[in-house]
Amino acid sequence: MKTAFRARTRYCFKQSFSLCLVVTAMIAATEFPVRSAQAQATGPSQPASIRDIPDADALPPAPGLIFDMAGQRYVMFDDMVSRLAGTRFVLIGEKHDNPIHHHHQAQLVRALSKRENTKRAVVWEMFNRDQQESLDQAWQTVSPDELGSEMNWGESGWPSWHDYAPIAEAARENGLSMVAGNLPQNVLRPMISEGISALPTELAEKLALPPLPDGIAARFDQEIAEGHCNMLPKSQLPAFSLVQFARDASLARAMIDADADKNIDGAFLIAGAMHVRDDIAVPYHLRRYSPDLPDNDIAVVILVEADDPGENLPGVNDYALRMGSEDIADFMWFTNDLPRTDPCEDMNIGQ
Repeated sequence: MKTAFRARTRYCFKQSFSLCLVVTAMIAATEFPVRSAQAQATGPSQPASIRDIPDADALPPAPGLIFDMAGQRYVMFDDMVSRLAGTRFVLIGEKHDNPIHHHHQAQLVRALSKRENTKRAVVWEMFNRDQQESLDQAWQTVSPDELGSEMNWGESGWPSWHDYAPIAEAARENGLSMVAGNLPQNVLRPMISEGISALPTELAEKLALPPLPDGIAARFDQEIAEGHCNMLPKSQLPAFSLVQFARDASLARAMIDADADKNIDGAFLIAGAMHVRDDIAVPYHLRRYSPDLPDNDIAVVILVEADDPGENLPGVNDYALRMGSEDIADFMWFTNDLPRTDPCEDMNIGQ
């Protein structure tokens, strides 16, 4: 199993890796102070020793840095692409409303496709299974910029298609198929009250959902409670967790089914970060559907917003633990965050 993964450092995510490390080192200076006070007390001040400078791989994350969780080191983008080359299923997790994340997803889809000359399908959380026929038709007839309006994206509740269009452009450039992976909307709400029995028979057989494992259920219950500002009755949490489990299964099944096409070489997944976690989310179901799948045929890249500079900055593993486990990803790719209001301020569930 893979082990151990809002800084507004101005425009750092656009700069070189080296510059980012320099900026990060400056930020981290307060965490690794030179023992100047002791030197002043005992004699003339001495220059800082190289031993007082932390190892670069131990520095707190900052926008633009990519951390290799297995190697426990920062790497360049091209190094990550080299490591991912040949991987059948590449899952790229995002924060939905951060356009930087969609830019990076497009960058990775483009780079891997061009490097290998491969044709992975692009599976989307944002398109539902019952939209596949419309998606196929639109993908053949309109430009990537127009795809959103053709698919009534503005009514979907997702952030602007303008932010997601670069991913579609990268897919079009490389002749990649587009796959709708999420459960249909008319299934999700009935599942809250009816459970698995709300799934249409054909889809239920395709997903073949087992009982929700206790460990995954506990994680989902806690995350769903926190995501709803702890306003949901506890009695409702298992139903919401089952829906999350089924959505992950639907995305995984779409990836497996796409890969079965002789003209397709695996799949990318474009989805929220919580759906791509290697220990409990879509990869869990990929392994369930394909028990003989080699571990190196699944790779997870999670885009993560780095904290503001300050004291007691978290390390890479701290970010992973915020999402439940140190074993969630192969690479953590850090970005700037966005200013947001507190989502709990105006939430009134059941009122």
